[in-house]
Amino acid sequence: MAKLEAEIAQLLRQYQAKTGKLLTIGTAESATGGRISDKITNIPGSSDYYKGSIVAYSNEVKINILGVNRETIQNYGAVSPQTAIEMAEGGRKVLKVDICISDTGIAGPSGAIPRKPVGLFYIGLSATNQNLSQECHFKANREDNKQRATEAALSLLKEYLADTLSRATQKNPDEKHIVTCFLEHNHKILILKRSQKVSTYQGQWAGVSGYMEAIDGEQALIEIKEETRLDKGDVQLLKKGEPLEVIDEAMNRKWIIHPFLFHVKAPEKIKIDWEHTEVKWVTASEITGYETVPWLKETLYKVIDGLIVKSK
Repeated sequence: MAKLEAEIAQLLRQYQAKTGKLLTIGTAESATGGRISDKITNIPGSSDYYKGSIVAYSNEVKINILGVNRETIQNYGAVSPQTAIEMAEGGRKVLKVDICISDTGIAGPSGAIPRKPVGLFYIGLSATNQNLSQECHFKANREDNKQRATEAALSLLKEYLADTLSRATQKNPDEKHIVTCFLEHNHKILILKRSQKVSTYQGQWAGVSGYMEAIDGEQALIEIKEETRLDKGDVQLLKKGEPLEVIDEAMNRKWIIHPFLFHVKAPEKIKIDWEHTEVKWVTASEITGYETVPWLKETLYKVIDGLIVKSK
């Protein structure tokens, strides 16, 4: 039977052959201490797709290097699905990779606390359009627990890649129409950070957007109302852009994006809903400094036409 790291390499090459893109991988390890990285780099040519690892053994490294929220560790513990996901998210951003796999656990023989026994591990995975975690329980000695956690992390990565390849090889991508509304005030654009409760692109910055269920102009106002609480009278349509058609190979989906630019008359009225965690007003040129949903900049330039290039 092929080793997991070899199967991962094969899946990455198959995906590249199908889509023309070689997905990049990184790791953010705690209890395994670098073993996942060691396994992946056993494969000749792994430097093509494997970019690096952060071994965040202490909580301070998890917080200061990977960007795990201190409150997450305080509320849920270092060994938790929430921490595993935030480690993977942070590793993906720091290492600038498409996919990051993480682990946090109690290898033993000590370290157990109520409801968290020795051998409990959480594996996290963060990709552009998905974050997930997996709970594992091992009942062995310290060495074997670390080894089994390493294999569990590689198995999760393999399963994700196999699913991604399967979607990419389907002949007819799923087609979805969406509206994306850019809200302008004082020559700046409002961007919103997507929460962990939404189904796609969690933690990334976006405009006001949603699936098209009505005539596109009507849907734009509906989405603005739902996501910012601004009424029709609070905004003024400046421009409707030509639709942008893009393919998300990982999701096997064709997005047809209908962009709009609205002027906001009273920005102090904005109140975000559960879909977002925070907002920022930025210039068009500053958007490239944020981790955004795919094609946000391209969509924006469909409507700004040089109107909003710098703040006053």
